[in-house]
Amino acid sequence: MKKTLRALVPVLLLLAVTGCAGFEPRGGEPLVPMPSHVPEGPVYGSADDVVAALERAGLPCKVIRQPSTSTAACTTVIDGTTVENRIQVLNTTDFTRDEVGDSIDSMRNGGTTVVAAGNWFIAVLPNWNARYPVRIAEALDAVVLPPPYPLPDIPEKPAYATVGALADAMEKAGFCPGHKEAGKEEAACGTRLPEKDARTCSGRSYLQLYGSARERDDALRLTIRNGRAAALIVTAGNWTARFCDSAQAQRVADAFGAAFVDHRIQEEPYG
Repeated sequence: MKKTLRALVPVLLLLAVTGCAGFEPRGGEPLVPMPSHVPEGPVYGSADDVVAALERAGLPCKVIRQPSTSTAACTTVIDGTTVENRIQVLNTTDFTRDEVGDSIDSMRNGGTTVVAAGNWFIAVLPNWNARYPVRIAEALDAVVLPPPYPLPDIPEKPAYATVGALADAMEKAGFCPGHKEAGKEEAACGTRLPEKDARTCSGRSYLQLYGSARERDDALRLTIRNGRAAALIVTAGNWTARFCDSAQAQRVADAFGAAFVDHRIQEEPYG
């Protein structure tokens, strides 16, 4: 009989057991399915296979704990920071895709950002910097699943075909002087505000375009992680704009009929 993975969450977080014998059925509760955008591959046979895949991708990961063939923790260096990857690989014979998804959902609701694909997932620590799970996901052809932090109601419009069109609209409204595009989806704007504190306010604002509302919301949830980033976000349609001055951000939100997200108030993980 297959067993659900809710009990796997403390196993992964503590990495203190050697197998699945301690998993308990959920007594008929419906599973939370795997998010549909999680790729069905690659499928790995062991945690060692995931570690090897990281090394092939240019992110060598030193194993520091390995309670079983399916569970391991390894450390790699990203942007000068030692990042711990807590890996769990599930046997596809014993566990369904939705059972894996159910365990991932439990972790996310506990405030953990998860990288997932196929029959495996990774908790990437520290949990407060979005660059780390994004880099791991890119290396493994996986996706990042952030905690489901609550978001405000976000209007469907205005939406823009290109980030240049968004920047032009911002500049026309007086909010994005001297903008410069950085690829197809990102742009930086100058600002007429004085730079009061270079540590927290860069004197610039940043625009980002997304392919879907889900991508936008995932990016927002990665950004608002525990309120650690010094920025305020305006968002609508398929875009976000980040500012370091709340009055400026609020003026942009009012002008564009957009939602205003002050994620600095998110002091605690969502659970």
